[in-house]
This record gives sequence, C-alpha cells and structure tokens, in this order.
Amino acid sequence: MIDNFANEDFDRAYRRGFWRKLSAWLTGRSNELLPYEEVRRQLPFQGQRDIGRQEVPLDKIVGSVGRYRDFDRVFLPTQKFTAQRWINISKARYKDVELPPIEAYKIGEVYFVKDGNHRVSVARERNQLFIDAYVTEIDAPIPLTPDMELDDLVAKKDYAKFMKKTNLNKLRPNADLELAFFHEYGRLLEHIETHRYYLSLESHYQVPFETATTSWYDTIYLPLVQAIKAQNLPKQFPDYTLTDLYLVVSEYQWLLREELEGKDSLQATAENLMQVYNEKEVRHVLSYLRRANWISQMILEQDRSNFMEKTQLNLLRPESDIVLSLPGKYENLLGHINTHHYYMGEERQADVPFEEAVASFYDNVYAPLLDAIREQGIIKDFANRTEADLCLWVLDHRHEFDETVDQLPQIED
Repeated sequence: MIDNFANEDFDRAYRRGFWRKLSAWLTGRSNELLPYEEVRRQLPFQGQRDIGRQEVPLDKIVGSVGRYRDFDRVFLPTQKFTAQRWINISKARYKDVELPPIEAYKIGEVYFVKDGNHRVSVARERNQLFIDAYVTEIDAPIPLTPDMELDDLVAKKDYAKFMKKTNLNKLRPNADLELAFFHEYGRLLEHIETHRYYLSLESHYQVPFETATTSWYDTIYLPLVQAIKAQNLPKQFPDYTLTDLYLVVSEYQWLLREELEGKDSLQATAENLMQVYNEKEVRHVLSYLRRANWISQMILEQDRSNFMEKTQLNLLRPESDIVLSLPGKYENLLGHINTHHYYMGEERQADVPFEEAVASFYDNVYAPLLDAIREQGIIKDFANRTEADLCLWVLDHRHEFDETVDQLPQIED
C-alpha cells in the first residue's frame, strides 16, 4: 500500500513538473533552480560561517549545488532517473521515519541545497512549510530574494561591487541603493567622491572614504529621497527605484543651478541629462521635473542652510532673517562677506576671525542698507522679491552707482 502511495506521489509530482515547464515555456518565465556555483561566481563574497541547525522555509530554497537541473524552481522532479530515490524518501515519510536534516547554504534571504534535494522535493509535495537543515551562511554585500532569477545576477553583480566598495551594507545596514539603471553605479560613486572632495576642502585634510560615504548618505542622499517620496515620484514612475530617481533628480538639480546662475538654459539642462540617461522613460521624468517648482524651492532651502552654516549669522545676529528668493544668490552674498573680511584684515594688518567679519558686515554694511531700503518703502514695487534680494542687488551694483556719481558734473558755488 505504501509503495503504491509513494509511486503515485512521484508520478503526480512529475506530471505537475511537466505542466509547469510547459507553462514557463509559453509565458517566457523562468522555472529553473539557481545554480549555486554560478551565483558564487557572479557575486563578491566576504566569508562564511556555520549557523547550525535551523528550520528553513521551503519556499525560500531557490537553488542547488549540484542538482539544479533535476528539479524545477519549486523542486518538482524534471527527470525520472532518480525516481527510486525520491520514492524511497516518500515511503520513509509514510512510515514516519525521521530523516536527517538537509545541508544548505544561505545567501541573503534564500537557500541553496548542498545535500538533500530529494528530501526537499518530497517535503514540498507533502505541503510542508519548513524543513530542518544544517546551514552555512555566506556573507554577501547585498541580499538575494526568493523572486530573483539568474538574469538578475548581472545587475546584482554591479550592485554587490558598489556595496562592497562603499561598505554601506555595514555602515548603514538598512540602506537600499539598488538601481534599475544597473550600469550607473559608477555615477553614484562619483557623487560620493565629489562629496568627499568638498568635505576635505572644508576640513583642510583628506576625509576618509568611509566617512565621506556615510556623510553623503545621511546628508545628501536621504534628504533628497525623502523629498522625492513627498512629491510622490515613486508612484508616478513605478519602474524606477528610489536611487534611480535620486540620480536623475540630483543631477537635474545640479544642472538647474547652472541654468539659474545664467550658465545654461532650462532646455539645455534637460538635453544634457537626456544624453547621460538614454532610457525612454527618463524623458518622462525630465518632462515632469521641468514643470515642477519644488526642486527650485529645495535648492533655495539648501543654499540658505549652507549659508547659515558657514556664516552662523542666525546665531551671531538672530534678528537678521536674511531670506533670498533666487537660487545661487546666497553664494553672492557670501562673496560680499568674504570681501569685507579681506579688507578688514588689510586695514588691521592682522588676521580677523571670520565670525567677527560676518558680524561687522551685517552691522556696518547690510543693516544700514536694509534701513535705507525700508525708509524709501521701495519693496512694494518689487513683487515676489524680498528685502534681502534688494540689498544684494544694490551690493552687486554698488560700483556702477559709484561710477555714476563720479561722472556727475560738479556744481560750483
């Protein structure tokens, strides 16, 4: 009786495997187990460790070390030459014989059978959810998931190299920077290196790569990703990951700064990005970005934050409340402060603390000019502009005023 049951179980499993194979062929979906050695070859690994006996979810076993052609993705048999082995295990289960645990490798969320493929196949046919296994965990810089296909390894390979280079999988364990543009990880590294360059300039020493990486992730990447989420871009462009959108938006933002500073046109900004990202869908993203005003507002907020961080004016003169309405103009204002700082040093023939120069500029240059503008009441004539905009405009054109005054005819008494 048990022999008949076990034989019928195999025949049923084999037939199901045949129909799954036909369905996969008709739909173009993969139905194959992942070959462990191929996965190992594609991805950089960082060591392994024995994690002992565990209950392993059967639906997370997606590959095999040596039997990946003998079973399909759900471990239905695809051949009959080991049928007797399968049947013998099935008979043992009917007799309630305790079978030894299988042996498996774990990579990320998935498992590969080292020994015990037929036991896994029988267990799945009997609708078990778990199986006992002695597990060896392979350390990889990226997680593998049960829905992954062999073709996905090419993209995973580049992502793994990026994560290994940056060590973000350990520095920021929750970081998910996977790209659909899997060939653009080099651009992400360029963003980190650029951030490192400016950090080193500010710090006056070479900032370590890991320090720059975490700083970029915390202060550049995450805030922009939060803005992207707030603007609902992931829902509008579901084929792209958050990091894809970060790349396009951040580089559009950078090019937009150039346009706002008069170095380029908005059309040229979009065309420059289209040359970088040739994918058709990127054109839809850029079309959206060209109509959005939140990026300009975000640039303004970043510029003001950077200005206040450099000058500490909000602490030195809390009443200052300098707000400019045009991106790129905070750098102009900082330039005037630096010039004031220089002339203070020349006048004293000594080094002047930057904080003192900032306070002096505000007290002796900016505040008197602001008082004059308020006294004239001219801000009402400039819609959508701030008092700080007018002050900066006067400072930028001060030399033109001086030349005009010098050219006026002198009136004799």
